[in-house]
Amino acid sequence: MKKYVIALGILASMSLNGQEFINDLDIALKEARDQDKKIILLFSTDVACAVCQDLEVNVFESQEFKAYAKDHYILVKPDFHESAPIETKTDNLLIVEKYNKDGFFPHVVVLDKSAKVLVKMAVYNNEPTAAYLKLLQAF
Repeated sequence: MKKYVIALGILASMSLNGQEFINDLDIALKEARDQDKKIILLFSTDVACAVCQDLEVNVFESQEFKAYAKDHYILVKPDFHESAPIETKTDNLLIVEKYNKDGFFPHVVVLDKSAKVLVKMAVYNNEPTAAYLKLLQAF
């Protein structure tokens, strides 16, 4: 019973703070269609990529971004960790081939609910969250 209460608490805090990134693009596309939202597809790695870490911490983990994203985006970050199942790695390689074939990190792709690319953002110049949100909203 205690584990159940803890799990509910974690889920409640996640929904209060805005949504979190998921790693399944197919699920994200279904949610985007159901909720009439766009998708932010983030190609990032926390290994040896200081710019990736900066983008994630300064923008995507900010309360300002999470509050805005909650109403406008489904967030997707493919799992590239060594521990990911082979099926996940195979699926993610196909996603990379389609949306990030040059292999840039970090790389942000905004998709509409039918998976059409609206914009690709391969550069992060330490913009504050508000400025980054304006860039996203411009598209």
